[in-house]
Amino acid sequence: MDNSFDLIYKQFKDVEKDDFQYIYRGDITPKLIMNVLDFAKSNLAKAEDTKKLKNRIYYIMGESLQNIARHQVANDTDSADNSAVVVIHKKKNKYYIVTGNLMPHDEEEMLRDKLDHINSLSPEELNDFCRDIRLTTGFTEKSGASLGLIEMAKKSGNKLQYSMVPIDDDKTYFYLSTEILTENEEAMSGYEYSLADVADTHTFLKANKIILSFKGDFNQENLLSLLSILKNGMTESPTRIKLYGIMVELLQNIVKHADNIDSNTDWKAGVFYICERNDRFKLIAGNYIKHEHAIDLEKRFNRINGMNSEQLNEEYKKILFNFSSNDPVTTGLGIIDIRRKSGGKVEYSIININNTIDFLTVKVDIIKQV
Repeated sequence: MDNSFDLIYKQFKDVEKDDFQYIYRGDITPKLIMNVLDFAKSNLAKAEDTKKLKNRIYYIMGESLQNIARHQVANDTDSADNSAVVVIHKKKNKYYIVTGNLMPHDEEEMLRDKLDHINSLSPEELNDFCRDIRLTTGFTEKSGASLGLIEMAKKSGNKLQYSMVPIDDDKTYFYLSTEILTENEEAMSGYEYSLADVADTHTFLKANKIILSFKGDFNQENLLSLLSILKNGMTESPTRIKLYGIMVELLQNIVKHADNIDSNTDWKAGVFYICERNDRFKLIAGNYIKHEHAIDLEKRFNRINGMNSEQLNEEYKKILFNFSSNDPVTTGLGIIDIRRKSGGKVEYSIININNTIDFLTVKVDIIKQV
């Protein structure tokens, strides 16, 4: 068995109800910023937090993304990751907004001094500092960046955690993390998502060529937001059209058919990754299924993987016109459609969790078309 299946489950298994982690790795554009914010809004809408807290989180996300847009630079070497990274992570009673991007090395000292100064101030001193900047400099690109960092510190109620990793003589990789506590005092925990965790996550992303991932509760709203991020993160091409269609099938499968370890909740726990290789994209989706369905599902995958193109097309038409048996779970219509669109076999793994629940992982390769 491909050991990466076990790796995917290990990345997912600690997700509990109301937890989620969204990661994007790539270029940050104005359109993409709006898509990420829309995605965050759809997840925040379901959270049991106050409107005031949601607005604070949304504001900090916006400023974090704008910070990348202000400071990111292109990398013309193969020695470091050229891509920015955005992490929106919720665990227990804490939200973490984390960004990472390449920046000019000669700006490092100035930014470090600015962040250290902001972190040294009390809430009252932050208010005074913010007012002084507005009165003395007005609004310029430079003052706007400073005001954004000050507001992030004010609204989060915490220090701005950061790390600067030298890449070469010209560039530094800059991580910025903001922690926001929810207002649910009963849920207080000692959980921390440190900058070391962020760096480890980034290393995992680079090693596995992951450009987008989400783990948490899947619903129709964040499904649409994930699709929009893909759409605006890639140029129009036959590959994007194929990628989009297969992504719809995989995400819809989680939204409609995922089961849970906890039978008393209706959330659809799942994980989804997009990985990019030189010649292909790899889509990976995972979710819990009832143990009683595992054997039939395995037979269905093996039967459909054994079909040639003509057999797949005939089976697809047969199912569509068989109105007495139109349940896609029973018929395998979604698997057939993925096979027809990808042109290859569907890899899968079923890991037994306990007597009632298994974890299903599905992988699909999409060859790039030029």
